Amino acid sequence: MDVMNVNLQYVLDGVIGIAVIAWICYRQMTWRVVDPARMWRGPLIFAVIGAGVIVTGSKTVSLTGTDLALLAVEILVALGVGASMGAIAHFRVLSRERAAAYEANRRPSRTGGVLAPVEYESRTSWVGVALWIVMIAVRIGIEVFAAHLGAAATASTGVILLVLAANRAARTGVLAWRLEQHRRGVATSPVAP
Repeated sequence: MDVMNVNLQYVLDGVIGIAVIAWICYRQMTWRVVDPARMWRGPLIFAVIGAGVIVTGSKTVSLTGTDLALLAVEILVALGVGASMGAIAHFRVLSRERAAAYEANRRPSRTGGVLAPVEYESRTSWVGVALWIVMIAVRIGIEVFAAHLGAAATASTGVILLVLAANRAARTGVLAWRLEQHRRGVATSPVAP
């Protein structure tokens, strides 16, 4: 019975993994509204949950020096891939209809401040998908290497979420910076006669 449960868990993990990869690929290929305030929420949520999982799971899995070294390598790769995703993203002006629909469903600022209007959408296309595949391959490689070394903590959900948070934070940071540079360029460019 235990073998059947373990095999079922592997199948379930595989199905969930494939579904997540398909969802990520879909999102890379579709135009998404660029709303930096909203884009920062994902990395923050992933980081908080990941850190919480690591802290609560630290009673069963201890972080060794090898775990920490592999985590550092994995986070550096995630930051590099995320920054690359932000750097290769394509921008286009948001249509009035799509901007109005987005604004109608947008939540007001919790601090009472005015939210910047959304004007652009972006996507990374097939290059973004390729970068995700690279990151996933590195992740799998590090996990296999870690298992060979006996470093079990790198396979934890908390570590995976921290790596994802690092990737999304780097992407958002570069994307927000590029958008600000674009806006400044448009604001300072001479008006055509």
